[in-house]
Amino acid sequence: MSTLSGARVVITGGAGMVGSHLADAVLAAGASGVVALDALVRGVPENLAGALATGRARLVEVDIRDREAVRANVAGADVVFHQAALRWTRCQEDPRECQRVMVDGTFNVLEAAADAKVARVVLASSAVVYGEPMRLPIDEDHPLNGTTIYGAAKVANEQMARAFAHLSDLPTTALRYFNVYGARQDIRSKHVEVMIRWLDLIDEGKPLVLFGDGSASADFVYVDDVVRANMLAAESDATNAIVNVCTGLETRMSELAELLLEITRSDVGVEYRPQPAGALPARRVGDPRRAEQLLGFKAKTSLSDGVRRLVDWRRRAFGTARASEATA
Repeated sequence: MSTLSGARVVITGGAGMVGSHLADAVLAAGASGVVALDALVRGVPENLAGALATGRARLVEVDIRDREAVRANVAGADVVFHQAALRWTRCQEDPRECQRVMVDGTFNVLEAAADAKVARVVLASSAVVYGEPMRLPIDEDHPLNGTTIYGAAKVANEQMARAFAHLSDLPTTALRYFNVYGARQDIRSKHVEVMIRWLDLIDEGKPLVLFGDGSASADFVYVDDVVRANMLAAESDATNAIVNVCTGLETRMSELAELLLEITRSDVGVEYRPQPAGALPARRVGDPRRAEQLLGFKAKTSLSDGVRRLVDWRRRAFGTARASEATA
């Protein structure tokens, strides 16, 4: 029988891109109820419209820094998916806030989960912990050479999860996400991901900005695949594991720009600018083998299919927003 069938599930960051898709997925898997905890910094209630319509999900506006609120909402849970996080650029701008949200807040979530004796915590980590790669593809045993505040917080999260596993027999799995993209991405805040930033430029009739010579690369993994990895981690017998969530495919930023221009049928072209200081690693691609061995996970969505879905969803999202403004 599925771990999630009949389960009571808590998802932190539940109104965000990954969290809201997870809510849909666990409900489809037969969860008896979902509590989505979100401070609504980047997440939006609209992302949970489908889940809330089932009557088996509810959104609670909670900041994970609030220890008692976290404890009250995690009590009685069977499975916790911990997705809440600040964006890495915000962490660089305000390291103290990053510490309080992503380190103290994660401690609150793990402490509450241990006290509630949940069956599993699946924790969102990040490939940012690796820093500048010493070898490619990047496997989970790669040294943790990250230099960002965000990456340091994610390493602390992984270590705290491991410590709680030994202290309280709390089964945990940490998933190191590579570059996640897809429907329900943040499209409204000042800190948006590169695909959204480029789609905004296309709408404005401006060229896509490429830093350096465009050879910088990333491993882009679609949100549906990330959700499936979380689901498999919740069902897995593997305990206290740390696993990459990636495609194993390296995409240059120049290739991504060409794909976006092709899909949107845009002729705005590209503009090259000098690489700014503090940029992300020049190359990044993950090793997906451990995920397949431990979880049975392999990414399925091609970049072209995923980008088309993102473009279609963004068009609908902005269309709905404009229609609402017109009738307000």
